[in-house]
Amino acid sequence: MRRIRLWRRRGATITCVMLVAAVTGVHGCKHEKDGNVYAPPPPPEVIVANPAEKEVTSYLTYTGVIEASETVELRARVQGFLERVNFTPGQRVKAGDVLFVIDKRQYAAAEERARAAVAAQEAALVGAENDARLARELADQRAGPEIDAIIKAARRDVVATDLAQAKAQLTEAQLNLGYCEVIAPIDGRISDNYVDIGNLVGRGETTLLAEIVRTAPVFVSVDVSEADVLRVRREREASGDLVGIEPGQIAPGVWRPAELSLADEDEFRFKGRVDYVDPRMNPETATLRLRTMYENKDEVLLPGLFARVRFPMATTKSLVVSEAALLSDQLGRYAMVVNDTDEVVQKRVKIGALDGDMRVVEEGLTAQDRVIVLGVLKARPGSKVSPKMQEPAAQGR
Repeated sequence: MRRIRLWRRRGATITCVMLVAAVTGVHGCKHEKDGNVYAPPPPPEVIVANPAEKEVTSYLTYTGVIEASETVELRARVQGFLERVNFTPGQRVKAGDVLFVIDKRQYAAAEERARAAVAAQEAALVGAENDARLARELADQRAGPEIDAIIKAARRDVVATDLAQAKAQLTEAQLNLGYCEVIAPIDGRISDNYVDIGNLVGRGETTLLAEIVRTAPVFVSVDVSEADVLRVRREREASGDLVGIEPGQIAPGVWRPAELSLADEDEFRFKGRVDYVDPRMNPETATLRLRTMYENKDEVLLPGLFARVRFPMATTKSLVVSEAALLSDQLGRYAMVVNDTDEVVQKRVKIGALDGDMRVVEEGLTAQDRVIVLGVLKARPGSKVSPKMQEPAAQGR
């Protein structure tokens, strides 16, 4: 009995010691945790910039295909064997150059026969005129019959008619002889010859021999939407510029400028002007056909190339921000702006024309707004950020 009580006392003592150790251990862990308290990360750093104010020109931009200013088909107008080809395919030719020669011999002979027939009729006309004059003199002097004078006058008129017909035949023979030489009617570059030397051409048809393409200047036609047509007309009505100005002009005798870029270019480096405006709208497409012209003296612009054409419109002072700073969703475009307490605020914007890598903002921003231009993916509406102003040189690019 006494032993049992002793063991109980010893067990109680051990239990107390274990409880003290446990309590001491718990307090020790708490102190360790107090030394590693969680600290939130600092706000992400973003680059901000104020919208810049600058003069911006608005444009109407369309696409089209480059067209040659002139294209001429060279055809054989007389029948014969092709005798000579006087050019290298693709070379530049000038108006008046002899490009093809068709065998002339039969046409030269026909021209000689027609010339001889004219000479014969001219001689016959001289004799008929003398006979008619003499018969008239005798009839007037009652030395000859009146009927003889009438007959010889009619004979003179018949010979004069035969002479006129002979001269017409001579002209036709001379034309056919001239058609044996196919001459360039315009300046330009010539295609490959479609018919080789020795072939019969012009038999029952005007055989196509080659084509000449004039590429200086060139044209680009575009279809302007009805909305843009009405917009331009309303602007002209408001300024009172409709009087004395033809369609496509910005002042009397001054055509609206146009700028062109090719498919692999960003810059509109080719300068031209409006050349023609269709007098009516196309009701099926609700567009107006408009043609622009470019000098193309260096012949960089080839017919058939895709081109972008833009027309400078009004120049106004506008707010611009980097295009990369404007995001979009199903509701439209927006910008992330840092407010006075360094919180991110989402602002909806109405955008305008693109000016290089800057975008015109018509509504939604002010010149004092701090727009996030770099690090926008780190920003969330309502979150804190650490804004840093963009360098002026970088902002102006």
